Amino acid sequence: MFFYNGIAFCEGDFRRLDVRTEGERIVQTGECLEKKEGEEALDLQGKWLLPGFFDVHTHGRDGADFSDAPASELVRIRDSYARCGVTSLLATTMTMEENYSRAMLKRIREAIEEKSGGARIWGINLEGPFLGPDKKGCHDPQYLRKPDIAYLEELDACAGGHICLVDLDPTQEGAMEFIRAFAGKKKLSIAHTSADYETANLAVDAGADHVTHLYNAMNGLHHRKPGVVGMVQDREVWAELICDGVHVHPAVVRMTFASNARKLCIVSDSLSAAGLGDGVYSLGGLTVHVNGKQATLADGTLACSVSNVFEECQNVISFGVSPKEAIAAASLNPARAMGLSDRIGDIRPGLLADLLVVTPQMELERVYVGGKEVK
Repeated sequence: MFFYNGIAFCEGDFRRLDVRTEGERIVQTGECLEKKEGEEALDLQGKWLLPGFFDVHTHGRDGADFSDAPASELVRIRDSYARCGVTSLLATTMTMEENYSRAMLKRIREAIEEKSGGARIWGINLEGPFLGPDKKGCHDPQYLRKPDIAYLEELDACAGGHICLVDLDPTQEGAMEFIRAFAGKKKLSIAHTSADYETANLAVDAGADHVTHLYNAMNGLHHRKPGVVGMVQDREVWAELICDGVHVHPAVVRMTFASNARKLCIVSDSLSAAGLGDGVYSLGGLTVHVNGKQATLADGTLACSVSNVFEECQNVISFGVSPKEAIAAASLNPARAMGLSDRIGDIRPGLLADLLVVTPQMELERVYVGGKEVK
């Protein structure tokens, strides 16, 4: 495939580049490249060519939840993700009963290893059970537990070694030992916690380098108690940001990008209702009510989103953030955060040809996964 006469988003900036793919990969980029005889080509007519977007925190969409759907359904929704511009994701779990968790991870493993089309599931984001009860959000409190090295190893065996991001509350007993045990082996994220600034820094010192949905399920920023939010300002960590306009106010999104754009990963934190509309749905065994853009538990607790990363990138730009920073936070940054920047997240030779064709107004027109267009 040959893409020409367009603007490519490469290394965090827009450049007038032609792009050639062969098989699954990008093989050549440059200005004014010549079309080869017999080569399929697309005249972009000044449109943008972007790396496929990467959602590192999504529980599901289009009627299927990674925590309870059969493997066949988890394979099916890979196409649904791709059609909305998300070509890579981490299958994100909820806090479940032990035996159910083992079976859940085996189902996700099947979906990861199935060689069909659609979005690539690079691994599992284990959100729970190692979370704090005081900031549990929509996680079932009866199944929360303290960080447990042996239990994570058992769960990872069920998952075929595909757990790559582990969320935990660093205030829980044994948390620092847990972080040190898996540092360099798994990505470790500070999550669902009332940790203060000092404890959050200790977790980073131990090996955590990620923060789950910044501002949500944690203490807010206080001028004398900066907490996890203040730690993110000071340390080299990655921070997820839900940008559906519900979980974080647009003014706070602007402020956070102004101070920490290079650290941010736009995430959907979507549930199975994403893409379906209003109604009653399930999230990790709990009932969720969806009304417009908001999803809540029966008691009014804010649950996951019904958005997707492409829509959220559009939101971020509409909030006043530069397109370059917003697009990087949906592609390049999450690829770097998950150690996959040598495979995805950018447009350069050798990387997988996961590409989006969009207008300069960020309207999605075409999606390619491994050089093949997703219909």
